[in-house]
Amino acid sequence: MGAGRVRFRRRFGYPGRIDAYERVWLTFAGIGGKAEVRLNNHLLGHIIAAAEFEVTQMLRLRNELVVEIEGTTEQGGFGGEVALEVRCTAFLRDVRSFVVPKGDSVDLHVSGQVVGAAERPLELYLLLSRSVVGYQVVTATAEGQPFEFLVPDLPAINPPIQVDLVNGAVVWYTSVSEGTLGKWGDKDK
Repeated sequence: MGAGRVRFRRRFGYPGRIDAYERVWLTFAGIGGKAEVRLNNHLLGHIIAAAEFEVTQMLRLRNELVVEIEGTTEQGGFGGEVALEVRCTAFLRDVRSFVVPKGDSVDLHVSGQVVGAAERPLELYLLLSRSVVGYQVVTATAEGQPFEFLVPDLPAINPPIQVDLVNGAVVWYTSVSEGTLGKWGDKDK
């Protein structure tokens, strides 16, 4: 994209049946420059990076998303995916993980936030190779309730890391990290 202002427009239909415990979010993985975001002529906001907007009540049978980006020749445009996500009223945000090497083993640290609302406490499950290695009961808050897992003395392998947010027997949100940690046993990485 060159310097100046560019308008992107996308028309789309209603995303299907939305249950009472679900909400529709418009998400931006990143923006290069400054952007103004409108849905059905309603200003959602001005953004300069990744952003998300809850848009459930604004959706119609036919919709129009307009994003105007003010950029320079060095930066401008979309820095990633723009998507509609159907989420439950509570979900996970900013889930991060890292390991601390300890000889032939590692300590795994996983953290994030439980955001939104739920009628009762929710459960968090931390899974490695489909086995539960961590469990917590959490309460979602609008500003985000922090959580953290510490799993000490794991073998130096690199399985997928999965965090499930569960309401009763229903998984409301899943975050999976695969291959992002490098080889746990390789101290140079």
